[in-house]
Amino acid sequence: MISLRTLPPFTRLDRYIAREMLVPLGIGVFAILLMLIGNLLFTYAPWFFNYGVPLTAVLQMVLYYTPYLLVLSLPVGAAVGTALTVNRLTRDSEITIMRMAGVSLRRIFAPMLLIGALLSGVNFALNEYLVPPSMQQFNKLRNRMFLLAPVPNLTSNAVIRTQNYMIGVGIAQQQGDAVLLEDVLILERREQEGWLVVKAPRGKYQGGVWELYEPTVHYYQPDGKVADVQRATRLVINLQVALQDFFAAPTPEEQTMAQLGEQIQRNRQMGLDTRTLEVSYHLKAAVPVACLVLALCAPVLSFLLARAGGFVGVLLAIVLVFVFWNTLLLFQILGNHGVLPPLLAAWATNLLFGVGGLTLLRRLE
Repeated sequence: MISLRTLPPFTRLDRYIAREMLVPLGIGVFAILLMLIGNLLFTYAPWFFNYGVPLTAVLQMVLYYTPYLLVLSLPVGAAVGTALTVNRLTRDSEITIMRMAGVSLRRIFAPMLLIGALLSGVNFALNEYLVPPSMQQFNKLRNRMFLLAPVPNLTSNAVIRTQNYMIGVGIAQQQGDAVLLEDVLILERREQEGWLVVKAPRGKYQGGVWELYEPTVHYYQPDGKVADVQRATRLVINLQVALQDFFAAPTPEEQTMAQLGEQIQRNRQMGLDTRTLEVSYHLKAAVPVACLVLALCAPVLSFLLARAGGFVGVLLAIVLVFVFWNTLLLFQILGNHGVLPPLLAAWATNLLFGVGGLTLLRRLE
């Protein structure tokens, strides 16, 4: 007789547990998605009414924003689906029967972890391939709808790349047709493969003309050696850029990991602070993995508390997700302010909850 402990990778038992999980998983994802869409509509409701935005534009806005909200909803669905499934199986003594037949908890939870891993893969694909273009369309539509609304005229750490120039601006403030600049850094690749680097504490851009005050100009040879250094009281450069380039830098959500990595490299070359962007870069991989981590933690905790009642499964999932996301936000803030390295700040929550889930599972065995 074949022992249930030596079952092949995916059995009838696995399919049964997976089917039991699908309904609460779908309910969890759909419920959170509706809540997030409702929050989006509530946030922009005053703008919709004040500017008479048509219903079709509102629906388009929701459609473009939904992939990003789905990335946030899938980890919650993983927690709800696994917690409710284990809660039901435990209360009906099915897990007890399985364990009496020789099936370990790790083997019982295996199909849930597999679904969690699949959700992580789907989440990463959404975050990498669908979210960036949809967020670009969302921001374009939002800017068109609220074109007459007052917009911010002050930004920091703006990076502009045009022709053979890369330009970094510490602070840019629009005043009419002009933009007042602080901490300006301009890099120009010369024909001989060298670099011209211009640094200026202050400046102004207007009508395609850059006027820099008290600039320092460095000429670099292709091997990186400084060929010449010059200082002046004023320097004028003719280079046309759009005003919105100062104030509409792409957000991390609008970029893939590769594009965000390129922006980080450009900002480093400009000498700009990249900590926030680096944290966002690593979160693009860490957030999808949260599906797998929550699919590990939720079943273990639900098994421990299942006898308290069916409502405990829902409550447990809510509390677990609340603690998980707030811990993630805490580590993100610490990473943005340089308290933690960006890589650790992005992955610390997954590591903490993953190790905790594995430890509890081992003790239950």
